[in-house]
Amino acid sequence: MNTNIWMKKFLAILGSALMGAMLATSANAANPEPVTAQVTFATAITILENNPLQIGVLDVAMAVSDTVTINTDDTFSESASNIIGGAQAAADLTITATGSTGITILADNVLGATYYTLGTWLCRYDGLADQPCGSAYNVTSAVGGSAVLEVGVTLTALGSAIAGNDDATFDITVTYQ
Repeated sequence: MNTNIWMKKFLAILGSALMGAMLATSANAANPEPVTAQVTFATAITILENNPLQIGVLDVAMAVSDTVTINTDDTFSESASNIIGGAQAAADLTITATGSTGITILADNVLGATYYTLGTWLCRYDGLADQPCGSAYNVTSAVGGSAVLEVGVTLTALGSAIAGNDDATFDITVTYQ
């Protein structure tokens, strides 16, 4: 019988201690707790293509892995003499965004190329130095909100080309950071 009384006392003490601990922890919390809602307003980004990326006329005998690189300043280089005509020029776009705001520029998603791949993207935004833009290129938008983006790329031949047009498209994505 002494064990039964001792257990009841123990449970009563334990229950009181547990209830006191619960009250002590909730009594110190701020209620309510203010939380900040961060909001920034900006204009929607627009992209206007002024000139397409121009690689020119290439020799159908272009070997596998031969390259032609179009630089952002409209110059070019090639691993063999495969350019046989046409114009060579970087893509020229106008980007309009809220001025002095962080933006990310990305060139990717090539569609339509049959006899070549496009890669090693370079971008020059607002006259700044060339930067890789095949992955996120982070920059501050132009003070006035509008600036030119030049896009260059390296074309790598896959071989076995046949005479004819083989135009491709790619995406330029510009987002706020």
